[in-house]
Amino acid sequence: MRNILMIATGGTIASVPSDGGLIPALTGEDIINFVPKLKDICSITAIEIMNIDSSNISPENFLQIVETIEKNYDLYDGFVITHGTDTMAYSSSFLSNAINNLNKPIVLTGSQLPVKAQNTDALKNIYDAFLTASSGAGGVFLVFHGDIHLGSCVKKIYSEDFTGFLSINSDTAGKIVNNSIRWNIRHKTYTESIVFSKEICENIFVLKIIPTLKPDIINTLVNIGYKGIIIEGYGAGGVPTIKEKDFIPAIKYAIKNGVAVVCITQCLYNGVHLDKYPMGVLAEKSGAISAKNMTLENTLAKLMIGLGKNMDNKTLKEYIEN
Repeated sequence: MRNILMIATGGTIASVPSDGGLIPALTGEDIINFVPKLKDICSITAIEIMNIDSSNISPENFLQIVETIEKNYDLYDGFVITHGTDTMAYSSSFLSNAINNLNKPIVLTGSQLPVKAQNTDALKNIYDAFLTASSGAGGVFLVFHGDIHLGSCVKKIYSEDFTGFLSINSDTAGKIVNNSIRWNIRHKTYTESIVFSKEICENIFVLKIIPTLKPDIINTLVNIGYKGIIIEGYGAGGVPTIKEKDFIPAIKYAIKNGVAVVCITQCLYNGVHLDKYPMGVLAEKSGAISAKNMTLENTLAKLMIGLGKNMDNKTLKEYIEN
């Protein structure tokens, strides 16, 4: 029987009603006691490292989770992290990039309704998460509504529907049917030692291009100290390039001043293709980096870690695009 560490962080799954709305209050032990069938699949140790609404998650909390896993990595066969759904994809993306050569499962899950609520989705999600964590499959996964998503390719799509999340530009890693896992991927086994990255940069801004936006906002971001700018462009990743709305000089200004510029798309699927239209070509020639098929959440995680390691623009480009 596998030994699994449950790391409770709060979120809706741990919430109870209050005068001000739902607030996280239940412990990890409280949560697993609602699913007595867990004792048939694994041995569980539960700890709480925070008990917050996931809207309050911060890079400091990302590192807190990484450090908890690092401290306990040799003691357990797998890890389940209960987490609020709003920022779970940010946390799963960060863990996917901050922990390398991973040969054990790290599984994030939560719920759209509290574990104590009537007809809650929490009970299935919890069981499925521990089933996945007991599988021995290495990697970071987000388990929700019977789907096993790769932690680096997932996004919250629904605010209330029990589906919750979708895999973006990637098939799901697997599916749980009748309490059995059907994997869609082959699992890698690493011979190198596990590596935990904990040097990060937080000075990153996400800039969504809209018709009313003017390029001087980029100059302002550079001048107040941001080290990375993720530009959420139109379609294939384009930005305006005409008259007073020409963003190319501002992008050049940012890169000249040592600020990394990464282009992603506002579209949910198919990714960035900076070589498709003149505005994308100009941005890339100016030194902008393509996020390709990555989600915003994964792009942010990679940029945080890359800038935290003080990568130059060439090295950062290779790291993000490969």
